[in-house]
Formats: sequence, C-alpha cells, structure tokens
Amino acid sequence: MFDDLQRIAVVGMFDGVHSGHRYLLDQLRLQAAERSLKPLVITFTNHPLSVIAPDKAPRLLTLPLEKAALIRREGFLGDEILLLPFDEKLRSTSAAGFLGMLRGRFDCAALLMGFNNRFGHDAPGDFASYKQLAANAGIELIQARELPAREGVSSSEIRRLIAAGEVADAAALLGRPYTLTGTVVRGKALGRTLGFPTANLHTPSTLILPAPGVYAATATIAPPLFPSIVASRQASSKAELSYPAMVNIGSRPTVDDPGAPLSVEAHIIGLPEGTTLYDCRLTLSFVDRLRSERRFASLEALRAQLLLDRAAALEALSGKV
Repeated sequence: MFDDLQRIAVVGMFDGVHSGHRYLLDQLRLQAAERSLKPLVITFTNHPLSVIAPDKAPRLLTLPLEKAALIRREGFLGDEILLLPFDEKLRSTSAAGFLGMLRGRFDCAALLMGFNNRFGHDAPGDFASYKQLAANAGIELIQARELPAREGVSSSEIRRLIAAGEVADAAALLGRPYTLTGTVVRGKALGRTLGFPTANLHTPSTLILPAPGVYAATATIAPPLFPSIVASRQASSKAELSYPAMVNIGSRPTVDDPGAPLSVEAHIIGLPEGTTLYDCRLTLSFVDRLRSERRFASLEALRAQLLLDRAAALEALSGKV
C-alpha cells in the first residue's frame, strides 16, 4: 500500500553525505511523515560540472553506490533513492521542465528545496519564483531549514581539507572518517624487503586523494577472506575484518624516480604473515595525518622512520579498531 503513495523529493549531489546533508535528509523524513508521502532522494551519479564545465569538475568524496549506501544508513530504503545521471538533456532542462518531470515521471506531490539549492538551466533567482513554478506543476515547494552553525559544512570545504591532508578536520565535517575504497593490486614489493609489506590500492580516478604524506587509518578487508585471516581472528561469521594501518600516499621519493605517479600503499598492522590480498576490496578510513612525505638518505633511514610511523599510527588509532 505504501508504494501507492505519492512522493516528496529532495534533489542534490549529496557528495560525501556530510552532516549538512544528513540534516536535510532528516527534514525530508519528517516532512514525508507529516504529509503521508513517500520520501525520494534524487542524487546525481556524476557532478554537474563534469558536463557543464569539465575543466572545473572536482574530484569526488564518494562513488555513486557508496553514496547510496550512506543514504540508506540514514534510514532510507533502496527504492527511496534514485541515482540520476547528469547528462546534456538534464543540463538543458529548465526549472519548469524539471519540476514537470518530478510530477509526471516520479509522481512527486512535494519538493523539499535546500536553502542554497538551484536547479534548471534558467535557475530562477529566488525561492518565490521556484514556488510559483512548482505550483504550476502541481507540486508543493517546501523551503528546508538551514543547518544551525553550518559555517564550513560543505562538500567543497571537505574536499579542500582532504586535499590539504587535514583528514581529522574533514572527518569532523563529514561526521565520520574520510574513506577510500579500491582493489589491491601488485606493486614492487619493496615494503616487504624493509619488513613493512604494503597493500597497493587502485582507486577510481574520480575520487579525491589526501595530500601526499603518511596517515593513520583503519583498513577494512571485504570478502572473499582468506582462511588464514579468518582463523587468526576467529571471525568466520563476520563479513569484513578491520585492522590498524599506516598509509603512505605519494611518489615514494626514496625508492622511485622523480615524477613517479602517486600511489596509495597501506601497511596493515597485525595482518597474518604471508597473507596475500591481491584483488581484494580494501577500504581505508583516514583518522589522522602523521607526517609529510620526504626523501630519506638510505633505505635503513627509511626503515627507522617507518618504525616510528607504526608506533604513531597505533597510538592515533588506539580504541578505534
């Protein structure tokens, strides 16, 4: 019976699903309950700037499916989330046309509009203009409340902090650590010769990377799990396993030539010796930045620093894994 209800929608990029987004989603849930409507979160699979001005499109905090999972974590069902590609057709749609699409295609009786949200290629300049267009389409337009003390809470500010390596400050705005998820690929195995084997993470190029440096992070390994890991942690019933880790992001100036591409390498602390993670999905949750990346005079000097980094990472992650 619930599926027969009309909908109340909210539309936005929702990159990162940060505290400001969650405040808006809370309002959507309340407005839906008050009006006996079904909530619908419409979010884009790609940043609008990737179509409008590709050279200005930012790297993202979340992939589409990660974003949907975070929205579901806020209490929304799968059919209450719509991942919509932003394409040339949508770019050329007017505000009136977009509202007409919401009414005709998705049976929206109401739209919750963020306090600084704009849509349509003609983007009317004020809420009153949008409200009249919505009324013409048979949609009730509701102005969302602004997040109290919202200064600095934006996806753009969080991206700036991450790009600067300030992952702890970014986590405060996100409401959780920034995460990178990718596939473990083969590297040069140089870390193993130093006593610090690393998992080399291949991440989508659309995601933003923290600034080069060494970080304390938690490493979560997704199934399939190797029997040696499961047995060592007595966790055969768990879908995922988490470990403390220290992560290096950079061009490895001590061992690679100048201009080498950036790499993301995680030394996972406590992983059973000899464990191979190739092709596993690995998620790194960044807790704190330990130091900047730098070149060492010798491999032995690098190894001595890595011992200090491991101790610092364990201290930063105490009680978090």
